[in-house]
Amino acid sequence: MNKQQGHDLASVAGLSAQQTSIGTGVFYVAYIVFEIPSNLIMANVNPAFWIARIMITWSIVTGCMAAISQAWHFYLLRFLLGVFEAGFWPGIAYYTTLWYRPEEISTRLGFTYLAGPLSGAFGGLISYLCQLIDGRGGLYGFQWLFLIFGILSIIFGVLTLYVLPSTPERAKRFLTEEERRLATQRLRHSTAVDDDNDNDNGSLALGSLDGQHLQSGSAPDGKPIKQKRKGEPLKVIIKRDLQNLKTQLTDYKVWLFCILYLTPVMAATSLGYFLPKIVQQIGTYNSLQVSLMSIPPYIFGCISVMIVTRLSDHYQDRGWFIICMCIVSFVGFVVLTFSKQVAARYFGLMLVTGGTYPTVPLSMAWTANSKEGAVAVASATGIVSSVGNFGALITTFALYSSWTVDAPNYTGSNMVVGSAMMLAALCALVLKFRLRHLNTMIDAGEKVGKQGRDFKYLL
Repeated sequence: MNKQQGHDLASVAGLSAQQTSIGTGVFYVAYIVFEIPSNLIMANVNPAFWIARIMITWSIVTGCMAAISQAWHFYLLRFLLGVFEAGFWPGIAYYTTLWYRPEEISTRLGFTYLAGPLSGAFGGLISYLCQLIDGRGGLYGFQWLFLIFGILSIIFGVLTLYVLPSTPERAKRFLTEEERRLATQRLRHSTAVDDDNDNDNGSLALGSLDGQHLQSGSAPDGKPIKQKRKGEPLKVIIKRDLQNLKTQLTDYKVWLFCILYLTPVMAATSLGYFLPKIVQQIGTYNSLQVSLMSIPPYIFGCISVMIVTRLSDHYQDRGWFIICMCIVSFVGFVVLTFSKQVAARYFGLMLVTGGTYPTVPLSMAWTANSKEGAVAVASATGIVSSVGNFGALITTFALYSSWTVDAPNYTGSNMVVGSAMMLAALCALVLKFRLRHLNTMIDAGEKVGKQGRDFKYLL
């Protein structure tokens, strides 16, 4: 922002390209480390309050970034941002399973994920406006940007404390007793499995760490989740959750989901952090034009998410939609990289956003759909999100700005990320056929997996 005037963050704080990459990367280090603990805590407290806590704390740090004047300020605040934001996305995936049936999750996660590309679109617009008020009030444009984003997010975080309900059973503010009963019943009847078939590892309940009673909604498989006994000792909760975490870590499907999620995260990160640079290398544009031209690809990505996730739920299929979107993204990277015409390269960028963004919520929804019980969902989604964010580290430290000889066309970076999308397509294909085989075993009356799953997987 306002780079021509020397008023951008890097110039004001004296950040080199390497220091910028380090500051960007330490966010993901913190995010990866604290992802799983955050999700496990959420599985044992009021999930709505925990989501609000994440929003408020990361918003405070975002506002503080307006005061950055040295490299260590940048490093510290980026690290704290990762600490406080950790668990938000997998936590949203977990929270969604408490309210919706398996065939409804993808659409809801898709709409939630729209905040990413929409923030990019509106962020581009707000960035443009902040550049116009650069110097007003003694603040640079980037400082106005951080303050505006921080204040707005704090407001929404506080509102979340009062608006977001925890589970259907406790949603007394906007659901009648009959509506709460129906909401719980529809989740319970989403499979034909009885509550008696739940086991201790897969379906132990949500509860609060202080022993207060908190009933969960239902597992992603639709089975009601058993409640934690009032006054259950903290040591028992920790031991149970760690045992479940171990179970998920030794499940090969979880690691396939990790690879499936890691690769589109690489592509999404490249868009989130480097899309303005990619736009700039397509043609000769100033910073204001780049901000405006960054908006349409984000909008197209939003439209793609809305359509694809809804179709995935409608046809109750995850694998084929992920595979198709990965191919679209790969084609987009090829066009963006090798086409000589500006219009064609910009079209390729549109294909990249349209193919990349839907794969992220689809992958997380598929992960949640494939687990049995509250803690299992929290553990698995936490693991997948944590490992998946190594993709963001790879993009940040090894590609684009960090790969200096690859500039200005980023041919190598684009093709590495595009090839990663094809690896995601391959993982989706393997998972689809493996889960289909397990469904055949379940149809034959067998129980599969360490937890004895006896209801079919969503393919």
